Amino acid sequence: MRAVVVEAPGAPEALRLTELPEPEPGPGELAVTVAYAGVGFVDTLFRSGALELPVPFIPGIEATGHVRAVGPGVTGFTVGQPVAALLNDFGRTVRVGGYAEVAVAHASMAAPLASDDDLARVAAEIVNGVTAWVALHDLARLDSRDDVLVLGASGGLGGTTARLAALHPARRIIGVVGSPAKRASAPAACTHVVVAGELDDAIAEITGGRGVDVVVDPVGGAQRETAFGRLAPFGRHLILGNASADDPGMSGDAIWHGTRQVSGLSLGAVAHLIPDRVSAAAAAVADLVQRGFLHAPAPAVRPLDEAADVHRALESRTAPPKTVLAVGA
Repeated sequence: MRAVVVEAPGAPEALRLTELPEPEPGPGELAVTVAYAGVGFVDTLFRSGALELPVPFIPGIEATGHVRAVGPGVTGFTVGQPVAALLNDFGRTVRVGGYAEVAVAHASMAAPLASDDDLARVAAEIVNGVTAWVALHDLARLDSRDDVLVLGASGGLGGTTARLAALHPARRIIGVVGSPAKRASAPAACTHVVVAGELDDAIAEITGGRGVDVVVDPVGGAQRETAFGRLAPFGRHLILGNASADDPGMSGDAIWHGTRQVSGLSLGAVAHLIPDRVSAAAAAVADLVQRGFLHAPAPAVRPLDEAADVHRALESRTAPPKTVLAVGA
């Protein structure tokens, strides 16, 4: 099979297209003939070595395609069935593998699809969607009276989170973007869009000084500090990443005196502990995409041999909100 491999961490040039033997599913697993593989910023962290994986490895934590084979003990899937698969199953094994013509996923990390329609869209949304779903439902316990602040709203995870929050629905969704030029990239689901440099004053004005109920934070850095400072009593600050690579300290006394909650979610680290939640979230997100309720823009589609170019665009912050690789489509 064709696959993109990282043999040693490095620059985008470390992504090398090669031929490898096809993997076979083990107990509890299924093999997928990949149609599309999603590409996210986290893939650049794996490739560069910022998040360590044993080498060599095939990047890619999300894919859609068709069931190729099922391993022992797997039920609910049949060969040829359209499927979405999450490959960030790091609590069970070293997983990944989406940038390849065949990938192997644990059955609890996969969701049957109603049809072959929108395989590219589902591949673009499945990991961000499941992360956002678990964060909003299980951690934030989102309520229709809540004001939700989404950092990085012009990015893939932030945009998907804003759209899912609107479907819940939240009362207000305040999207934060890095510059005025990115305002247009924020989801239409946002009731307000503010620039990061104006964040403190904007939250005070929008909420009448009360603060927000939920902060969705895949960004870190100065935005994290400002957002936490504007969290209302009983507010929930959800840390889903650190795109800024700046991890500011958070005061336990400020959490205590402000009656606030701070939670983290690393889906790949805990998915094996909450398989029922992951599979239910994956099925729900895939259904919302295929039925047209999760109105994300169509992803950019690039061929598998242009994976390095996609990584360069992600690292330079010039990529569209989401790109998928056409592997076997």
